Amino acid sequence: MPIQCDYHMHTPLCKHATGPMEDYIERGIELGLREVGFADHNPLPDGRSSNVRMAEAELDYYVERVTDLRFRYRGKIDVMLGLEMDYLEGLEDYLAQQLARYPWDYVIGSIHFLDNACRESSWPRQYAGDGHALYARYFERLRQLARSGLCDIIAHFDVVKRSGCLPGEREAEDVTRTLEEIKAAGICLEINTSGYRHSEQPEPQPYPTLPIVEETLALGIPLTVNSDAHAPDQVGLKFREIETFLKRKNCGQLAKFERRKREMYAL
Repeated sequence: MPIQCDYHMHTPLCKHATGPMEDYIERGIELGLREVGFADHNPLPDGRSSNVRMAEAELDYYVERVTDLRFRYRGKIDVMLGLEMDYLEGLEDYLAQQLARYPWDYVIGSIHFLDNACRESSWPRQYAGDGHALYARYFERLRQLARSGLCDIIAHFDVVKRSGCLPGEREAEDVTRTLEEIKAAGICLEINTSGYRHSEQPEPQPYPTLPIVEETLALGIPLTVNSDAHAPDQVGLKFREIETFLKRKNCGQLAKFERRKREMYAL
């Protein structure tokens, strides 16, 4: 059975995605998916990084829109309610309260910033600094996210690659430690196919790299495959290639979610 779900789709509310939400869903139907889910960028207090996420006042509207679309498309495809939650150290209570207010099907946790004020990006463009130090800071934040208990899925595991710095042998220990934290937390890792369309990378590849996916499989960490679509034509991007790779590596199941409960389906 092919990949059934794409849980990481954005909306124009985040100010850097395009296209009506209906078009994302229609693309999922066209591809034969059984479930699609919106997981737009969560609001943060005091207008932090407000140029790339919905405002606090828009969160009710977002939930209502997804809920309405779920009703409208019932019988054709299941539309799931998700959120991409930016983890910032010190905001755990704020985030927990935000998550508790709505009936999420899943929460995707991500690290876009290395500082609490959202000024230090996890992937500075054309980075000329110490790439090893950048990865070390990022993976420490990712381990904090895994330990927080706030999310169900870890997003774009090695997204620091967008800085132009690929993880090397010196990052191998950090990668393993972080995967072990994810396993200990009992949460899921996504294979995020948006890397295939990010020109900053030296070569097209998903997040995480396929060798890290193999390590994830060896540790028994559940996986999802998501597109991180910011336009309707990006839904399901490279799913067939990822499916072929996973089957070749004897991955027999993937994760699906409803009301923050995980189930596995056969691949």
